[in-house]
Amino acid sequence: MLMPQMPEYESFLQSPVGPPGDWIIAELDTSISWPVTPQWEQYAGAEFLLVPITSESVPAVAFRRNGLPLREAQTKVMRFLSAMSWSTAAGIVVTDFSSDRLPRPMRRQKRLFGGVITQDLDLSYLPLPQDDRGRLALALMREGRGLSHPPYSFLSLYRVLEVAFPKKGRAEWMHAAINRIKGHGAQEAIQKLRETGIENIPDHLYEARRKAIAHAKEQPIVDPDDAGESEMIRRELPVIAGMAELAIEEVLGIPTRHTEWSNHLYELAGFKDAIGADAIAAILSGSDPEPEETINLPCIDVELRRCPQWQVFRRLCPVHAFHQNGKLQLIYRSEDGLAEIEFILDFREERLRFNWNGGIRLADDGSRKAAEYAAEVTTFLRNYLGNGQLLLFDADTRQQLSRVDAFIPTNFLPNYDTFDAEIMKWESEAVRRASTASA
Repeated sequence: MLMPQMPEYESFLQSPVGPPGDWIIAELDTSISWPVTPQWEQYAGAEFLLVPITSESVPAVAFRRNGLPLREAQTKVMRFLSAMSWSTAAGIVVTDFSSDRLPRPMRRQKRLFGGVITQDLDLSYLPLPQDDRGRLALALMREGRGLSHPPYSFLSLYRVLEVAFPKKGRAEWMHAAINRIKGHGAQEAIQKLRETGIENIPDHLYEARRKAIAHAKEQPIVDPDDAGESEMIRRELPVIAGMAELAIEEVLGIPTRHTEWSNHLYELAGFKDAIGADAIAAILSGSDPEPEETINLPCIDVELRRCPQWQVFRRLCPVHAFHQNGKLQLIYRSEDGLAEIEFILDFREERLRFNWNGGIRLADDGSRKAAEYAAEVTTFLRNYLGNGQLLLFDADTRQQLSRVDAFIPTNFLPNYDTFDAEIMKWESEAVRRASTASA
């Protein structure tokens, strides 16, 4: 696989990444590995564009206002960035907002190095808080993770705890949570504090840090000129960052990306919404369906992340459903009847099961389309075995029904040369059949 390459700034001028309009562009200071290709993301009913980084521009996010007041549009961008920051566990600071008819950042002096890049960014999980406390907590977390000034970073992170506990209970929760916080360096920093004789760490974080940073009328006071104080605060940042993250997850109910991955509810979430709670309860109980009972299943598109759509997997319709032991077996078929694919919805384990070796069946009627389907399926299998991420969408609404994490083959080493030869064989066969049919 080729390494991603940072585009030149001129590419914005030669081929705009979005249509003309009333765009606002947020230029960012972030440690997130930034995409080198345009990436569109839907969030909270709005669409945002991740503008590629170049050697003469910084990471940026663009949003088309469409008549929205400027401040409201900027707030939408900031809310999206806060969700993005939470998903990636990285800080994001907006260094500047600009406006343009095209979604392009300001051109800056060319850099010879700097900037971590990726082909595209996995933002399949973006939390959507349901209240102002959750939104504020994510904003403060983004700010705290992104600031390079240790005292102000500490203050923003501590304010997350004040949002989680606006009235009382914060100290008790902090004492109970101190040994459960995670994150890089958190427990090591806690151990070092204890080694210096500080046993009541929550009180220390409040009295010697939060109050001392925020106030300057009584001791202790954090002196910006005291390099030693700034360094001590920097060493304790993992503690307050871990505690703030835990409070957002436990108290405000916004899971981290790791928790989302551990629970993997996204594998069946869309199907569960479509099928309905009553039908799923019946499947889990093992009861036989009534003669007139039906299950509402949408037609689907089957895709792999970072891959184009294949015709063979467009608008597959359900033709069979059978449940047993809390599992629902589904068979989908193409409208022309040449392709079938099988999935199992495992409701007990919250898993979508797909057997790549036998879960796809093709019929060859001698047509050009059948040969093209064979080439596409072989391409799909090659990419799937190369850590492909399976995506299923409602064919009518394009709502995501299922997302399965990247497939990692076990006790199997794909031979990509063999796959490529098989693809070429079927592509050549499709050409031959087309020429024969037209002769």
